[in-house]
Amino acid sequence: MKTIKFEIQNFFVVMRLINIIPFAIYLFINNLFIIKYSSRVDVLNEWYCCLLYLILASVFVSFYTSYKSLKSYKFFYFFFITAFFLFSIILNHIVDGNSLNVDRWSAMDVGINALLNNEYPYSAIDHLGGRTSNLPTLFLIGIPFYLMGDVGILQSFGFLLFSFISFKIFNSYKDRLLCVLLIIFSPSYLWEIYCKSDLMTNFILVLLLMTVFHKTDLTKKKNIAKLSFFSTALILSRLTVVIPISLFLFKRFWCFSLKEKNIFGLVALLTTITFLCICFKNIGSINHFLMHNPFDLQNRQLPFFVSLITIVIPIIYSFRLKGFYSILIASFYFLLLPITLAFIINIYKYGWSESLYNSAFDISYFNIIIPFLLIVIVFNLKNDSSIKNVLK
Repeated sequence: MKTIKFEIQNFFVVMRLINIIPFAIYLFINNLFIIKYSSRVDVLNEWYCCLLYLILASVFVSFYTSYKSLKSYKFFYFFFITAFFLFSIILNHIVDGNSLNVDRWSAMDVGINALLNNEYPYSAIDHLGGRTSNLPTLFLIGIPFYLMGDVGILQSFGFLLFSFISFKIFNSYKDRLLCVLLIIFSPSYLWEIYCKSDLMTNFILVLLLMTVFHKTDLTKKKNIAKLSFFSTALILSRLTVVIPISLFLFKRFWCFSLKEKNIFGLVALLTTITFLCICFKNIGSINHFLMHNPFDLQNRQLPFFVSLITIVIPIIYSFRLKGFYSILIASFYFLLLPITLAFIINIYKYGWSESLYNSAFDISYFNIIIPFLLIVIVFNLKNDSSIKNVLK
């Protein structure tokens, strides 16, 4: 009996260590931003700021998960959502995009402007002299906010979508509130809001698709058509989107009947042709396309062969996944893999200081995993509390 009890305790200790890993990665990503940007403030020491954040974040999560007597989770959940949404709108209005050394917002802005003026969007020059790498869907998503006067507002509505996702996934307001607080007090996400970057919002939309469709009845033709349209549209927003989409979708697609596969394939084909025609109809010539296209820019961080492997492996691995949580955690790790590889390669080539402080590597790429990571962290904290109960 003692041996069995010891083995059970060891099992739960291992499980707790596994549960800690996502939170440790969350701290690591946010500390990259703290170290990089606090080093630019003369009165701050980046390593002290890093240590302070580690302590505060760890103490907060530990206290929050162990404290059970608060009765106002629902009130604070909606309060923080409303307050941060308004804050993001105001911040977006205050910050002059042209003063930023980040061009994601203007890459979308000039691309949409070219599109609406019947011009080839990938020839447009942004405020830093670069060209957009946005795929067609991002332009279409950004058009309503462009017409509102500022594409940066997209990030504010992206936050509302993430809050909606937390509401749909978790049953208790305590878990929903924690999920919202983790993104609000994430320096990496605050950077996204300040710099009007659409990167994290893009993957919030992917997570939204997965959340909405994971319980949808796919025996109905209209639901298969909807899933095909939205998943194809999202793949046509950023190439890396294919990783979580394939983990979520490929096993399901494989199990479809021939008729269902034909419906899915036809809708995907029509969606692809339509979206590509919208953006590439004014291309001019093949040579112009070879010189000015979004695909080279989106694939510049990793060698093509490595990028191909990081896409193929998730497709194969999708057959091992059972349940929504397993899809989320696989999405998080498989998205983390190519970014980490690119980061390590960059450090090897240019060194730590050049990669981080002088932006030889764009650390904001780590932000694509944050929406999945936060859901996994809250799931794990729920599991951790149940582990404590078993050990008792």
